[in-house]
Amino acid sequence: MPVVRQELAEYARKIAAAGLTAGAGGNISAREGRLVWVKPSGLAMAELKGTDLCAVDIASGRQVEGRLRPTSELPMHLAVYRARPDVQAIFHTHSPFASGVISSTDDIRPMFAEVVNDLGGVALVPYIMTSTQALADAVAAAAKDSGTIFMANHGVVALGRTMRQAFFRCEVAEDAAKALVAARLAGKPAFLTDAQVEALKKLEGGAHRKRMMER
Repeated sequence: MPVVRQELAEYARKIAAAGLTAGAGGNISAREGRLVWVKPSGLAMAELKGTDLCAVDIASGRQVEGRLRPTSELPMHLAVYRARPDVQAIFHTHSPFASGVISSTDDIRPMFAEVVNDLGGVALVPYIMTSTQALADAVAAAAKDSGTIFMANHGVVALGRTMRQAFFRCEVAEDAAKALVAARLAGKPAFLTDAQVEALKKLEGGAHRKRMMER
């Protein structure tokens, strides 16, 4: 079995084990040359095997391998890959805390360095009907300048130059949402100022963390 398929299935199971999706929710894909391997519709992340994955030609959108039907969110994956040739993996989760936070407020300002240095820039896409070309176009537009996209009333889309980076971004987004909920319960969240955010971006440590995330 090709390495990409096996690795992608392993990350699907990691997503499930981390509690970042439930049931058959969410979808996951990875680029391999002109093709993208993508999770089929109706299967849970926890049960996904490499042999279940579908191969789709990125340029034409035509399925070329796989016995199952690709996820209904395939247009979104294809649109992002076409807009971002550097992206090798796209993980879309229904993370409970991140999905809840972005569906209750437009405020996604960072409180921690990880949000600045690890997420690759954050964008918020307002609610658009799932599985539509309109949603695909909106996410692709947001992806041009962002590595993590929050879709209101839907979930998180994390991009990566590697599958590892995409997975870490899913974890960091969920952890940041948990911290925000805790801060609101405890009192008033203290967000980083614009100056503090810019200082974090310039840190050598921030650059080092970025390199580590991309491995």
